[in-house]
Amino acid sequence: MKKLCKIGDGIYWTGLRAVQLLTLLLAGILTVCSLFWGYYAEDMTTQESIAHREPLLLHLAGLAVLLFLLFLLLKFCRPTGRRMSFLLALTLGWVCFWGFLLVFCGRSIPTADSASVYTIAQALASGQMGVIHPTDSYLSYYPQQVGLVFFYEIVIRLWNLLPIPYAAHYIIQCINVGLACATVFFQYKTTCLLSHGSDRAAACYLFLAMLNAPLVFYTSFVYGEIPSFAFLSGGICLLLKYFGGEKLSSRRKFLCLAGSLLMLTLGVALRKNSLVVVIAAVIVIIWECLRQRKALLLLYAALLAASCLTILPAIRQLYEYRAGNVLSTGVPAISYVAMGMQESSRGNGWYNGFNFNTYEKSHLDTALTVRESETAIQASLSAFRASPGFAFRFYKDKFLSQWTDGSYFCRQATLIHTDARRQFVEELYTGGLATPFIHYCNIYQLLVYGSSLVCLLTVLLRRKTREAAPDSAAGLPFYVGVIAVLGGFLFHMIWEANSRYILPYFLILLPYAAQGLGNLAALQPLAGTPLQRDKHS
Repeated sequence: MKKLCKIGDGIYWTGLRAVQLLTLLLAGILTVCSLFWGYYAEDMTTQESIAHREPLLLHLAGLAVLLFLLFLLLKFCRPTGRRMSFLLALTLGWVCFWGFLLVFCGRSIPTADSASVYTIAQALASGQMGVIHPTDSYLSYYPQQVGLVFFYEIVIRLWNLLPIPYAAHYIIQCINVGLACATVFFQYKTTCLLSHGSDRAAACYLFLAMLNAPLVFYTSFVYGEIPSFAFLSGGICLLLKYFGGEKLSSRRKFLCLAGSLLMLTLGVALRKNSLVVVIAAVIVIIWECLRQRKALLLLYAALLAASCLTILPAIRQLYEYRAGNVLSTGVPAISYVAMGMQESSRGNGWYNGFNFNTYEKSHLDTALTVRESETAIQASLSAFRASPGFAFRFYKDKFLSQWTDGSYFCRQATLIHTDARRQFVEELYTGGLATPFIHYCNIYQLLVYGSSLVCLLTVLLRRKTREAAPDSAAGLPFYVGVIAVLGGFLFHMIWEANSRYILPYFLILLPYAAQGLGNLAALQPLAGTPLQRDKHS
């Protein structure tokens, strides 16, 4: 038995070291690439993502200005106790102000996929079940959207009860503003957990949250990014609280796990790609089971995996039952992989219509679509083998086009609007403020990537200087967020590309970036052991 325990411990610490090195390497690559390159669209008509060599001196100067403002804030505000509560309230108010400003002055409306989801939800809310159809429905191509449709249907049904003339998408956007505030709150708590309740790191996070332009812009996007990430951030926070809560009662530990299970499941229901984050959480839970030897953790991992894998099929069956009809199985996953290996006008591996067109031409025949996709994959592999240089350039551009766009496609996603858009907002899209906005977002991205690198490097160096074996608080749960980022990197190098898809992973890095900035401000290694009980809880 002791021998098995030693083997389990060996596997655990080997896995931990591998995670530390891989995530540190990825953070380093992201920092260097964002320093020298930027991918973004200059023409909002074509929306083509173009590679740019960044103005190095300008971005370093901008980075210096942001760091100076942060350190000035820390020096003169000295956020502690009640001041932290005031700073948190100020940050939430700031996010609300800019969010509502963009909603009612930007006047963005649902388009493309978001319009399809919104229109279907409106139809279902009015009792029109014909949108549940095996061939003549958007959901038969993309049945993974049923969770988001269900959420919007509930919102629209409630909205229709009120005598208010505004279109329902405005209330959805306002809900997004509230969920963005929830994201900030949960990530603030996560930062406290990761940094052992450091006021300095918490203040740095709130500083980053107030500067986060993509998060605010996406509140106007009627799609799953904001609501899904709000639940994911809450689920991660509660999971970290469970692992760091040695002094928590059994009841509170159970509530942490139950709340985490619910919120992570809802995150997947609203955006299926959130499974990447859930997989990271399951890996951490199972790995922790090797060290803690608690059967409860294995049970929780099984429940989490089962609930996240069944939530969307369950909602789909509910709609099929209500409509007395069925939906097709949808575009097969391999079609997304095939498309991710093809060139596109917007960027390598970006959407070019292959998955939709192939499925449509086959008359929604899954088997035929799979064969066509496999043929396309073989053609791409042959081209890569024939020219390794082309393969390298293809995947280099695919990586950079997703991870070095500091705006994360937020302007393109919210571009279409009613005629009532205010001119000062339009300037950010197509006017004189567009270029400064892009450079600001890229400087902010560089700050987050670089600070995350500092955090991971500091934690690794601190562990190496310790004589005793690391305790549980310095274990794998600390890395759950960056493991998700590593998983997102691998997934989207294979899957369809889009810088919008990277937004959740970028947001996950913010608590780590805040801790890195706190370390820089203190000019000393981490004070306290990460991942212990949050004193602000």
